[in-house]
Amino acid sequence: MKERCQAVLLAHGGQHTYEEIAQVLGRSRSVIQAWIANFRAEGLAGLPSRQGQGGGRPTTMQKEQIQQELLEGLKQGRWVTGPEIQRWLLDAHGLKRSMGSIYYWLGKCRGALKVPRPVHIKKDVEAEAAFKAHFYDRLRELDLPAGRRVRVWVQDEARYGLHSIRRRCWGLRGVRVVKPAQQKYEWGYVYGALDVVGGETQFCFLPSVSLELTRMFLEQIAASDSDAEHVVIWDQAGFHYSPEDLRLPPGVHVLPLPPYSPELNPIEKLWDVIKDGIANRVFETLDAIEQKLAEALRPYWESPEPVLSLVGDGWLHSGANAS
Repeated sequence: MKERCQAVLLAHGGQHTYEEIAQVLGRSRSVIQAWIANFRAEGLAGLPSRQGQGGGRPTTMQKEQIQQELLEGLKQGRWVTGPEIQRWLLDAHGLKRSMGSIYYWLGKCRGALKVPRPVHIKKDVEAEAAFKAHFYDRLRELDLPAGRRVRVWVQDEARYGLHSIRRRCWGLRGVRVVKPAQQKYEWGYVYGALDVVGGETQFCFLPSVSLELTRMFLEQIAASDSDAEHVVIWDQAGFHYSPEDLRLPPGVHVLPLPPYSPELNPIEKLWDVIKDGIANRVFETLDAIEQKLAEALRPYWESPEPVLSLVGDGWLHSGANAS
């Protein structure tokens, strides 16, 4: 109440702006505006109208409300930093809290500081949702011969090279972690495909990406089971064939993903895992990197369990299995 009366006196003196008053009292401009507006509307009786929402400890009911608002804001990705939440508490609820208190509230809401995955601004969320919802129907619409066994694959490529990859690594507190690095621009590509039902894999190390090399890898997939029809799900890269392309190998059908939707392809998670094995290291040749990548990929072609754990049992696995 004392602070509110001070705000009114300073405002009616006509010598201070809202920003200056807010700075003097340690409040936000919006809070000062609300106090003055309440005073103009109701006089002194309007000043304590927000009692319980000042700088003191919030009531149990108010605490539950704030915690629910904080939880909803975290789900929506509303805040980027802790100080932003600190300012929101002050502006929206008139609560001035230390960063230690903010982190306590974040812990109560099971908040976590994460590195966001970038999403392209042209991504169509509705198209992505429609692809997942009608995935089974898309498979049924393919021109597949009757009576033939069908295998569904997800396919993608990953680039690797002599340019060092830096990732977080363990170290001791108070000791700076130093790793060797080099800038050498020589690249190779690993083509990969995962069977989303059986958990089998196909990989191939190639020097580049092109339509010719992509066809060669599709022929490798088809040769892995010549008695089956193979449906390959992939993105719309320039070196990927369209479904109507007559150059597709016999027995191979392709189903393109919506643009800018790598989250729909579980093999993307595999590339992130295997790159951990070559991060923070220096390699002299591409052959040395390929040997290290092969070691990281070995568990995925020796056993279906790691592959099926990447695919999961959601829309992709259930739709392919039902078809």
